Amino acid sequence: MNLPTYPPKGQRRSLDQLWLTKLNQEGRGAMPPSIPKRPQALGLAVTQFNQGLYWQCHETLEEIWMSEEYPLRLFYHGLIKAAVGLLHLQRHNRVGAGKKLIEAECTLAPFIPDMMGIDIAKLLADIRQRLALIDRDLLSIQDSIDPLPAVQIHDSG
Repeated sequence: MNLPTYPPKGQRRSLDQLWLTKLNQEGRGAMPPSIPKRPQALGLAVTQFNQGLYWQCHETLEEIWMSEEYPLRLFYHGLIKAAVGLLHLQRHNRVGAGKKLIEAECTLAPFIPDMMGIDIAKLLADIRQRLALIDRDLLSIQDSIDPLPAVQIHDSG
């Protein structure tokens, strides 16, 4: 199935879903033959993420994401969703955190085990840990989340 590599106006969400389906069915076979080098802005975004500067990370990644073509566009969007989910968690918004972290998990899953030098498997394991705590803790999420080490983006390899 040949899909557009950039979303026409008003069709991003539907095209995101089509590309996610393709990636989940075809795996790495749906990826371009050569993955571009990790852009410098991605390195900055990783540093911001790892420092808990999720809003700044979101802004940095959005600049890359806006001009990127599918399927790498989904990789960046998944990282944005992870940052936004953790920002919601930082702000004690359990519902918003849960929604965005679930979206991040679904969007990043096709890129396991790694993409552009980022250990996606480890990132998703940490996200799943947060999601499990959100699901179990209906009254006060911060009592169980605060003592945990911050979610970090690790290099693969």
